Amino acid sequence: MVGEMESDPIWRPFGGMAGSRLFWDTESRAHHRQPPFMPLRLHGITFADAHHEAAADGTGTGSGTGTGSWSGTLLVPFRDLCAVVSEQKNFTVDEAGPAEIERHRAVVDWLFRRVSVVPAPVGVVFRAPDVLRRWMELHYVSLTGALEFVDDRAVARVHIVRADGKLEDLETGSDLAASAAEAMRALRRQAVASVPLRHEEVTGLVLSSSFLVERDTWKAFMAALKEQRDAHHLLRFDVTGPWAPYDFVQMQFGG
Repeated sequence: MVGEMESDPIWRPFGGMAGSRLFWDTESRAHHRQPPFMPLRLHGITFADAHHEAAADGTGTGSGTGTGSWSGTLLVPFRDLCAVVSEQKNFTVDEAGPAEIERHRAVVDWLFRRVSVVPAPVGVVFRAPDVLRRWMELHYVSLTGALEFVDDRAVARVHIVRADGKLEDLETGSDLAASAAEAMRALRRQAVASVPLRHEEVTGLVLSSSFLVERDTWKAFMAALKEQRDAHHLLRFDVTGPWAPYDFVQMQFGG
């Protein structure tokens, strides 16, 4: 998912209520669909009413009968939130393999293109739907706040290296590292928030960062990035995105 994003948010393009019958709007209906001790793998948290719209484009239903990345997923509602999950055969804490990681990323990316989502870390499994609902109840305020924070926003990751590709020289060359840090500061002015991903070893200056950008100012952020490329010919700016906000949310799973 790399490229320029439309200025109009692409997760709300669906009109009407087509497919709304697939939305689990009551606790009792969710209980009917889910066995009481079915382990569930958590992919993300969204606002419940968003799934009226997400189901309407025909690429997936959220009920396990659709096609594409949405196929095989279930919805577990709590108040105005909704957990997007998939069934797990056993309640285990095994490390996620490449297939599980790719599946998780595909589901989160599908959601991100259509609704606001707080993505879960890979490999989070709940013993049963009721356990998941109790966790959602315990963290309801923080989950709601996180969804509001990332709403209508996307992530760009920017990595700066020497234009000649000699990464180690940039990390030991204080002048170029300082130029990279200056460019990062300029980009931060076009973002809601930023998180450093990699620092220069000697001085600690930032060489890679993740930026949370308003969707309607994505083009302005890319224009600012081009300005920095033009101003720093000895540096190469690698950018990826738009991504779901993995770098700007953190779920708590402690007792």
